[in-house]
Amino acid sequence: MNYNDFLTRQQQIKKLSIAEQKNFYEQLLKKKYDKTEVRILASFYYGQLFYQEGNFRKTIEIIEPIIVDYQSYPYTPKLLSCFNLIGVATHCETEYNVSRFFYETALKIAMENDEKYYYAFEYNNIALTYIEEQNYEEALKSLALAEDVLKDCDEEMGAYIYINKSISLQKLNRLTEALKAFELGVSQYHADTIVPDDVTRCAATLYYKLEQPEKYETYKKQIPSKMDEMYAAEFMDACRELFECGRDSCDDNLMNHILRSMNQYMEKYPDEIKVGLEFAELIYVYAVGKMDKDAILEALEAKNYYKDRIIEYSKENHIKSLQQYIEINSQISELERDALTGFKTRKAYYKDIAIIECDEEMCNQPVGIAFADVNGLKKINDNLGHEAGDELLAAIAKKIITIFQEAGCYRFGGDEFIILFANTSRHDAATAMETLSHNVARFNQQAANPWQLAFSWGCVEYDPASHPSLNALVATADRLMYQAKQKQGRERR
Repeated sequence: MNYNDFLTRQQQIKKLSIAEQKNFYEQLLKKKYDKTEVRILASFYYGQLFYQEGNFRKTIEIIEPIIVDYQSYPYTPKLLSCFNLIGVATHCETEYNVSRFFYETALKIAMENDEKYYYAFEYNNIALTYIEEQNYEEALKSLALAEDVLKDCDEEMGAYIYINKSISLQKLNRLTEALKAFELGVSQYHADTIVPDDVTRCAATLYYKLEQPEKYETYKKQIPSKMDEMYAAEFMDACRELFECGRDSCDDNLMNHILRSMNQYMEKYPDEIKVGLEFAELIYVYAVGKMDKDAILEALEAKNYYKDRIIEYSKENHIKSLQQYIEINSQISELERDALTGFKTRKAYYKDIAIIECDEEMCNQPVGIAFADVNGLKKINDNLGHEAGDELLAAIAKKIITIFQEAGCYRFGGDEFIILFANTSRHDAATAMETLSHNVARFNQQAANPWQLAFSWGCVEYDPASHPSLNALVATADRLMYQAKQKQGRERR
């Protein structure tokens, strides 16, 4: 399915039931190695379905494979959407530092692709993670950067930026500035229309701190009716903020209402374990204030229960991460292997010599390479067909690997092979190559193939005085191989 076909199909899919939509995307994503723009889009829409249901862990599970391997995919703005979706999902799971990593990476990708439209959006998201971590100074720094690039974004982004700025300033008791940011967000950027729930929460705490009881009561009354529609992180913030207001003003009705709301939330979403821990913490604080020993003990038991579940969840996540890491490395390993010979590829060779050059101990040991070129491959391909040519290459590779089991073997080109020797002198490497030549000669005498194995080779040892780098060995070994090939040609004449 190409990009345009997907967009057409996706419009049709949106009209189906949620279960049917999920099934469509699930089937589409079963093509494991299909790293296309369509896969990015399918992952995003599939993950979004679960996010809208409040199943943040499933959202993360769906988007994560795209994120960890994003450089293998073509760039599309929807890639940024994937980073933001997993960012908000981990945010709702209260994993704020992880969430920030996703937003920062999205910002980096946006800058690499000159997608200025997204800058303010990402800076604001980064600020949100700092707000949740109660690091309000850092939040304000990110929000200042968002303000600087707001001109490149939709104007409504200003609503988010200035309400979050007001919240951060409140927490630092810079109330005059907080009020100014709040009023700017509402009057100029229509925050009360764009983010009404955030405005309500922000205004309630702001006017409480400003000791404006009438406005505080007006906004406070609006919050409870909106709690059922909030996601985990929003719900926790609202509960925490209102509970603190109730505790500070000795408003038992408000605190009890918050605790009842949290209890109802946990009954509805029993797997939201971090909300459960926050709930248990507020019950504990309330019970301590009331000197209710039974309630204190019950709250402590609940806290321990949720902490144990969080530890178990972390272990499960760790196992999943390891499995994913293994799978990705397996894919990389497959890409670095030549399918015909089983040898590593040219790209893998350069990667391996770079590792050797960075290892001081290995560089102080003898390192050499042999460059081998199969003779007569083109003639065999032309006269007997490419299948016969492939058989010849596979046969020579098999002979090489029996002699050089400890060395690194690479298919460098169509009929070219490199053998990388570590801790081996040129003399020892050349002796091994002679052994290979004798084995090939015996094979030709005994085998009944329509072709003969033949190859030329050159062998060289790394000398820092003669070679600026290990990479320079290839040219020297290639030259020696070519000289050997010319000599063999003269001898045959």
